[in-house]
Amino acid sequence: SLLDRADVLVENFRPGTLERLGFGWIALHERNPRLVLTQITGYGQHGPWSHRPGYDLVAQGEGGVMSLTGDPDGPPTKVGVSQADVVAGIWGLNGTLLALYARERTGVGQRVDASLFDGQLSLHTYQASNYFATGKPGGRMGNRHPSISPYESYKASDGWFNLALGNESFWQKFCAVVEIPGLAGDSRFATISDRLQNRDALETVLAPYFHGRTLADWLKLLGDAALPCGPILDVGQALESEHARAREMVVTVDHPTIGPWRMVGVPVQLSGTPGAPRSAPPLLGQHTESVLRGDLGISEEELHSLRAEGVI
Repeated sequence: SLLDRADVLVENFRPGTLERLGFGWIALHERNPRLVLTQITGYGQHGPWSHRPGYDLVAQGEGGVMSLTGDPDGPPTKVGVSQADVVAGIWGLNGTLLALYARERTGVGQRVDASLFDGQLSLHTYQASNYFATGKPGGRMGNRHPSISPYESYKASDGWFNLALGNESFWQKFCAVVEIPGLAGDSRFATISDRLQNRDALETVLAPYFHGRTLADWLKLLGDAALPCGPILDVGQALESEHARAREMVVTVDHPTIGPWRMVGVPVQLSGTPGAPRSAPPLLGQHTESVLRGDLGISEEELHSLRAEGVI
């Protein structure tokens, strides 16, 4: 069967479901000791919440991300993409690759346990460090950064852009480029610490100044000075950008019913063994017969019988 020859089995049922079906980890490991079982759930295979169903929105809330996202006076806000689902999948993939690498040394597969909740906690990085150091959980700051300023979004006369001056050399270069009278010598903004303490005062200086010129003007001026900045693009603008094309991040494949179909490419590029999407997402049951015929050795006569019975 497929299980006897498989390298990896991926599933995202609630814990205990595979066991009820007779395919729990113990049974699978006895049957195929080299198999890697990757299980991606809402809350993991153990713990007091493990039995609960997992959904992206709920995980973003319980994982602390929504408490940090949105305007200070606004409601908790989820990220605009299903990042909890995606992050759990990425960690599941990382765990699978680690297990396969370990199997090269030991010859034995293992169980990989990834969850939406754990993935959200892994994203907190400096937010977690700040909490562990101070006991304060942080909160919503809009597009501002808790320990860097200016590091946020600004409005030009015709659109929004982000500016991220992450060190003092960037700030000094910025002051020279924008030529705001008195900015470089203002003691309120001399260091990052000063700028954090006087963030609102800095906003009153920069906001009207930025609003006085076009987005293109600012992006050229700041970009030519190699300062970290960029426009806030919508999804279409990002996908259609010349950089996305150059990176081959949008590819066209053939769909069995629609024809040419565009989709996002592979976001990591290998120099020796590059990958790319070879086909569109399959239709329901599209590969059933090829798997039965090629991987399980089912004869055409048996396939005909299965068709007649409505099994496939």
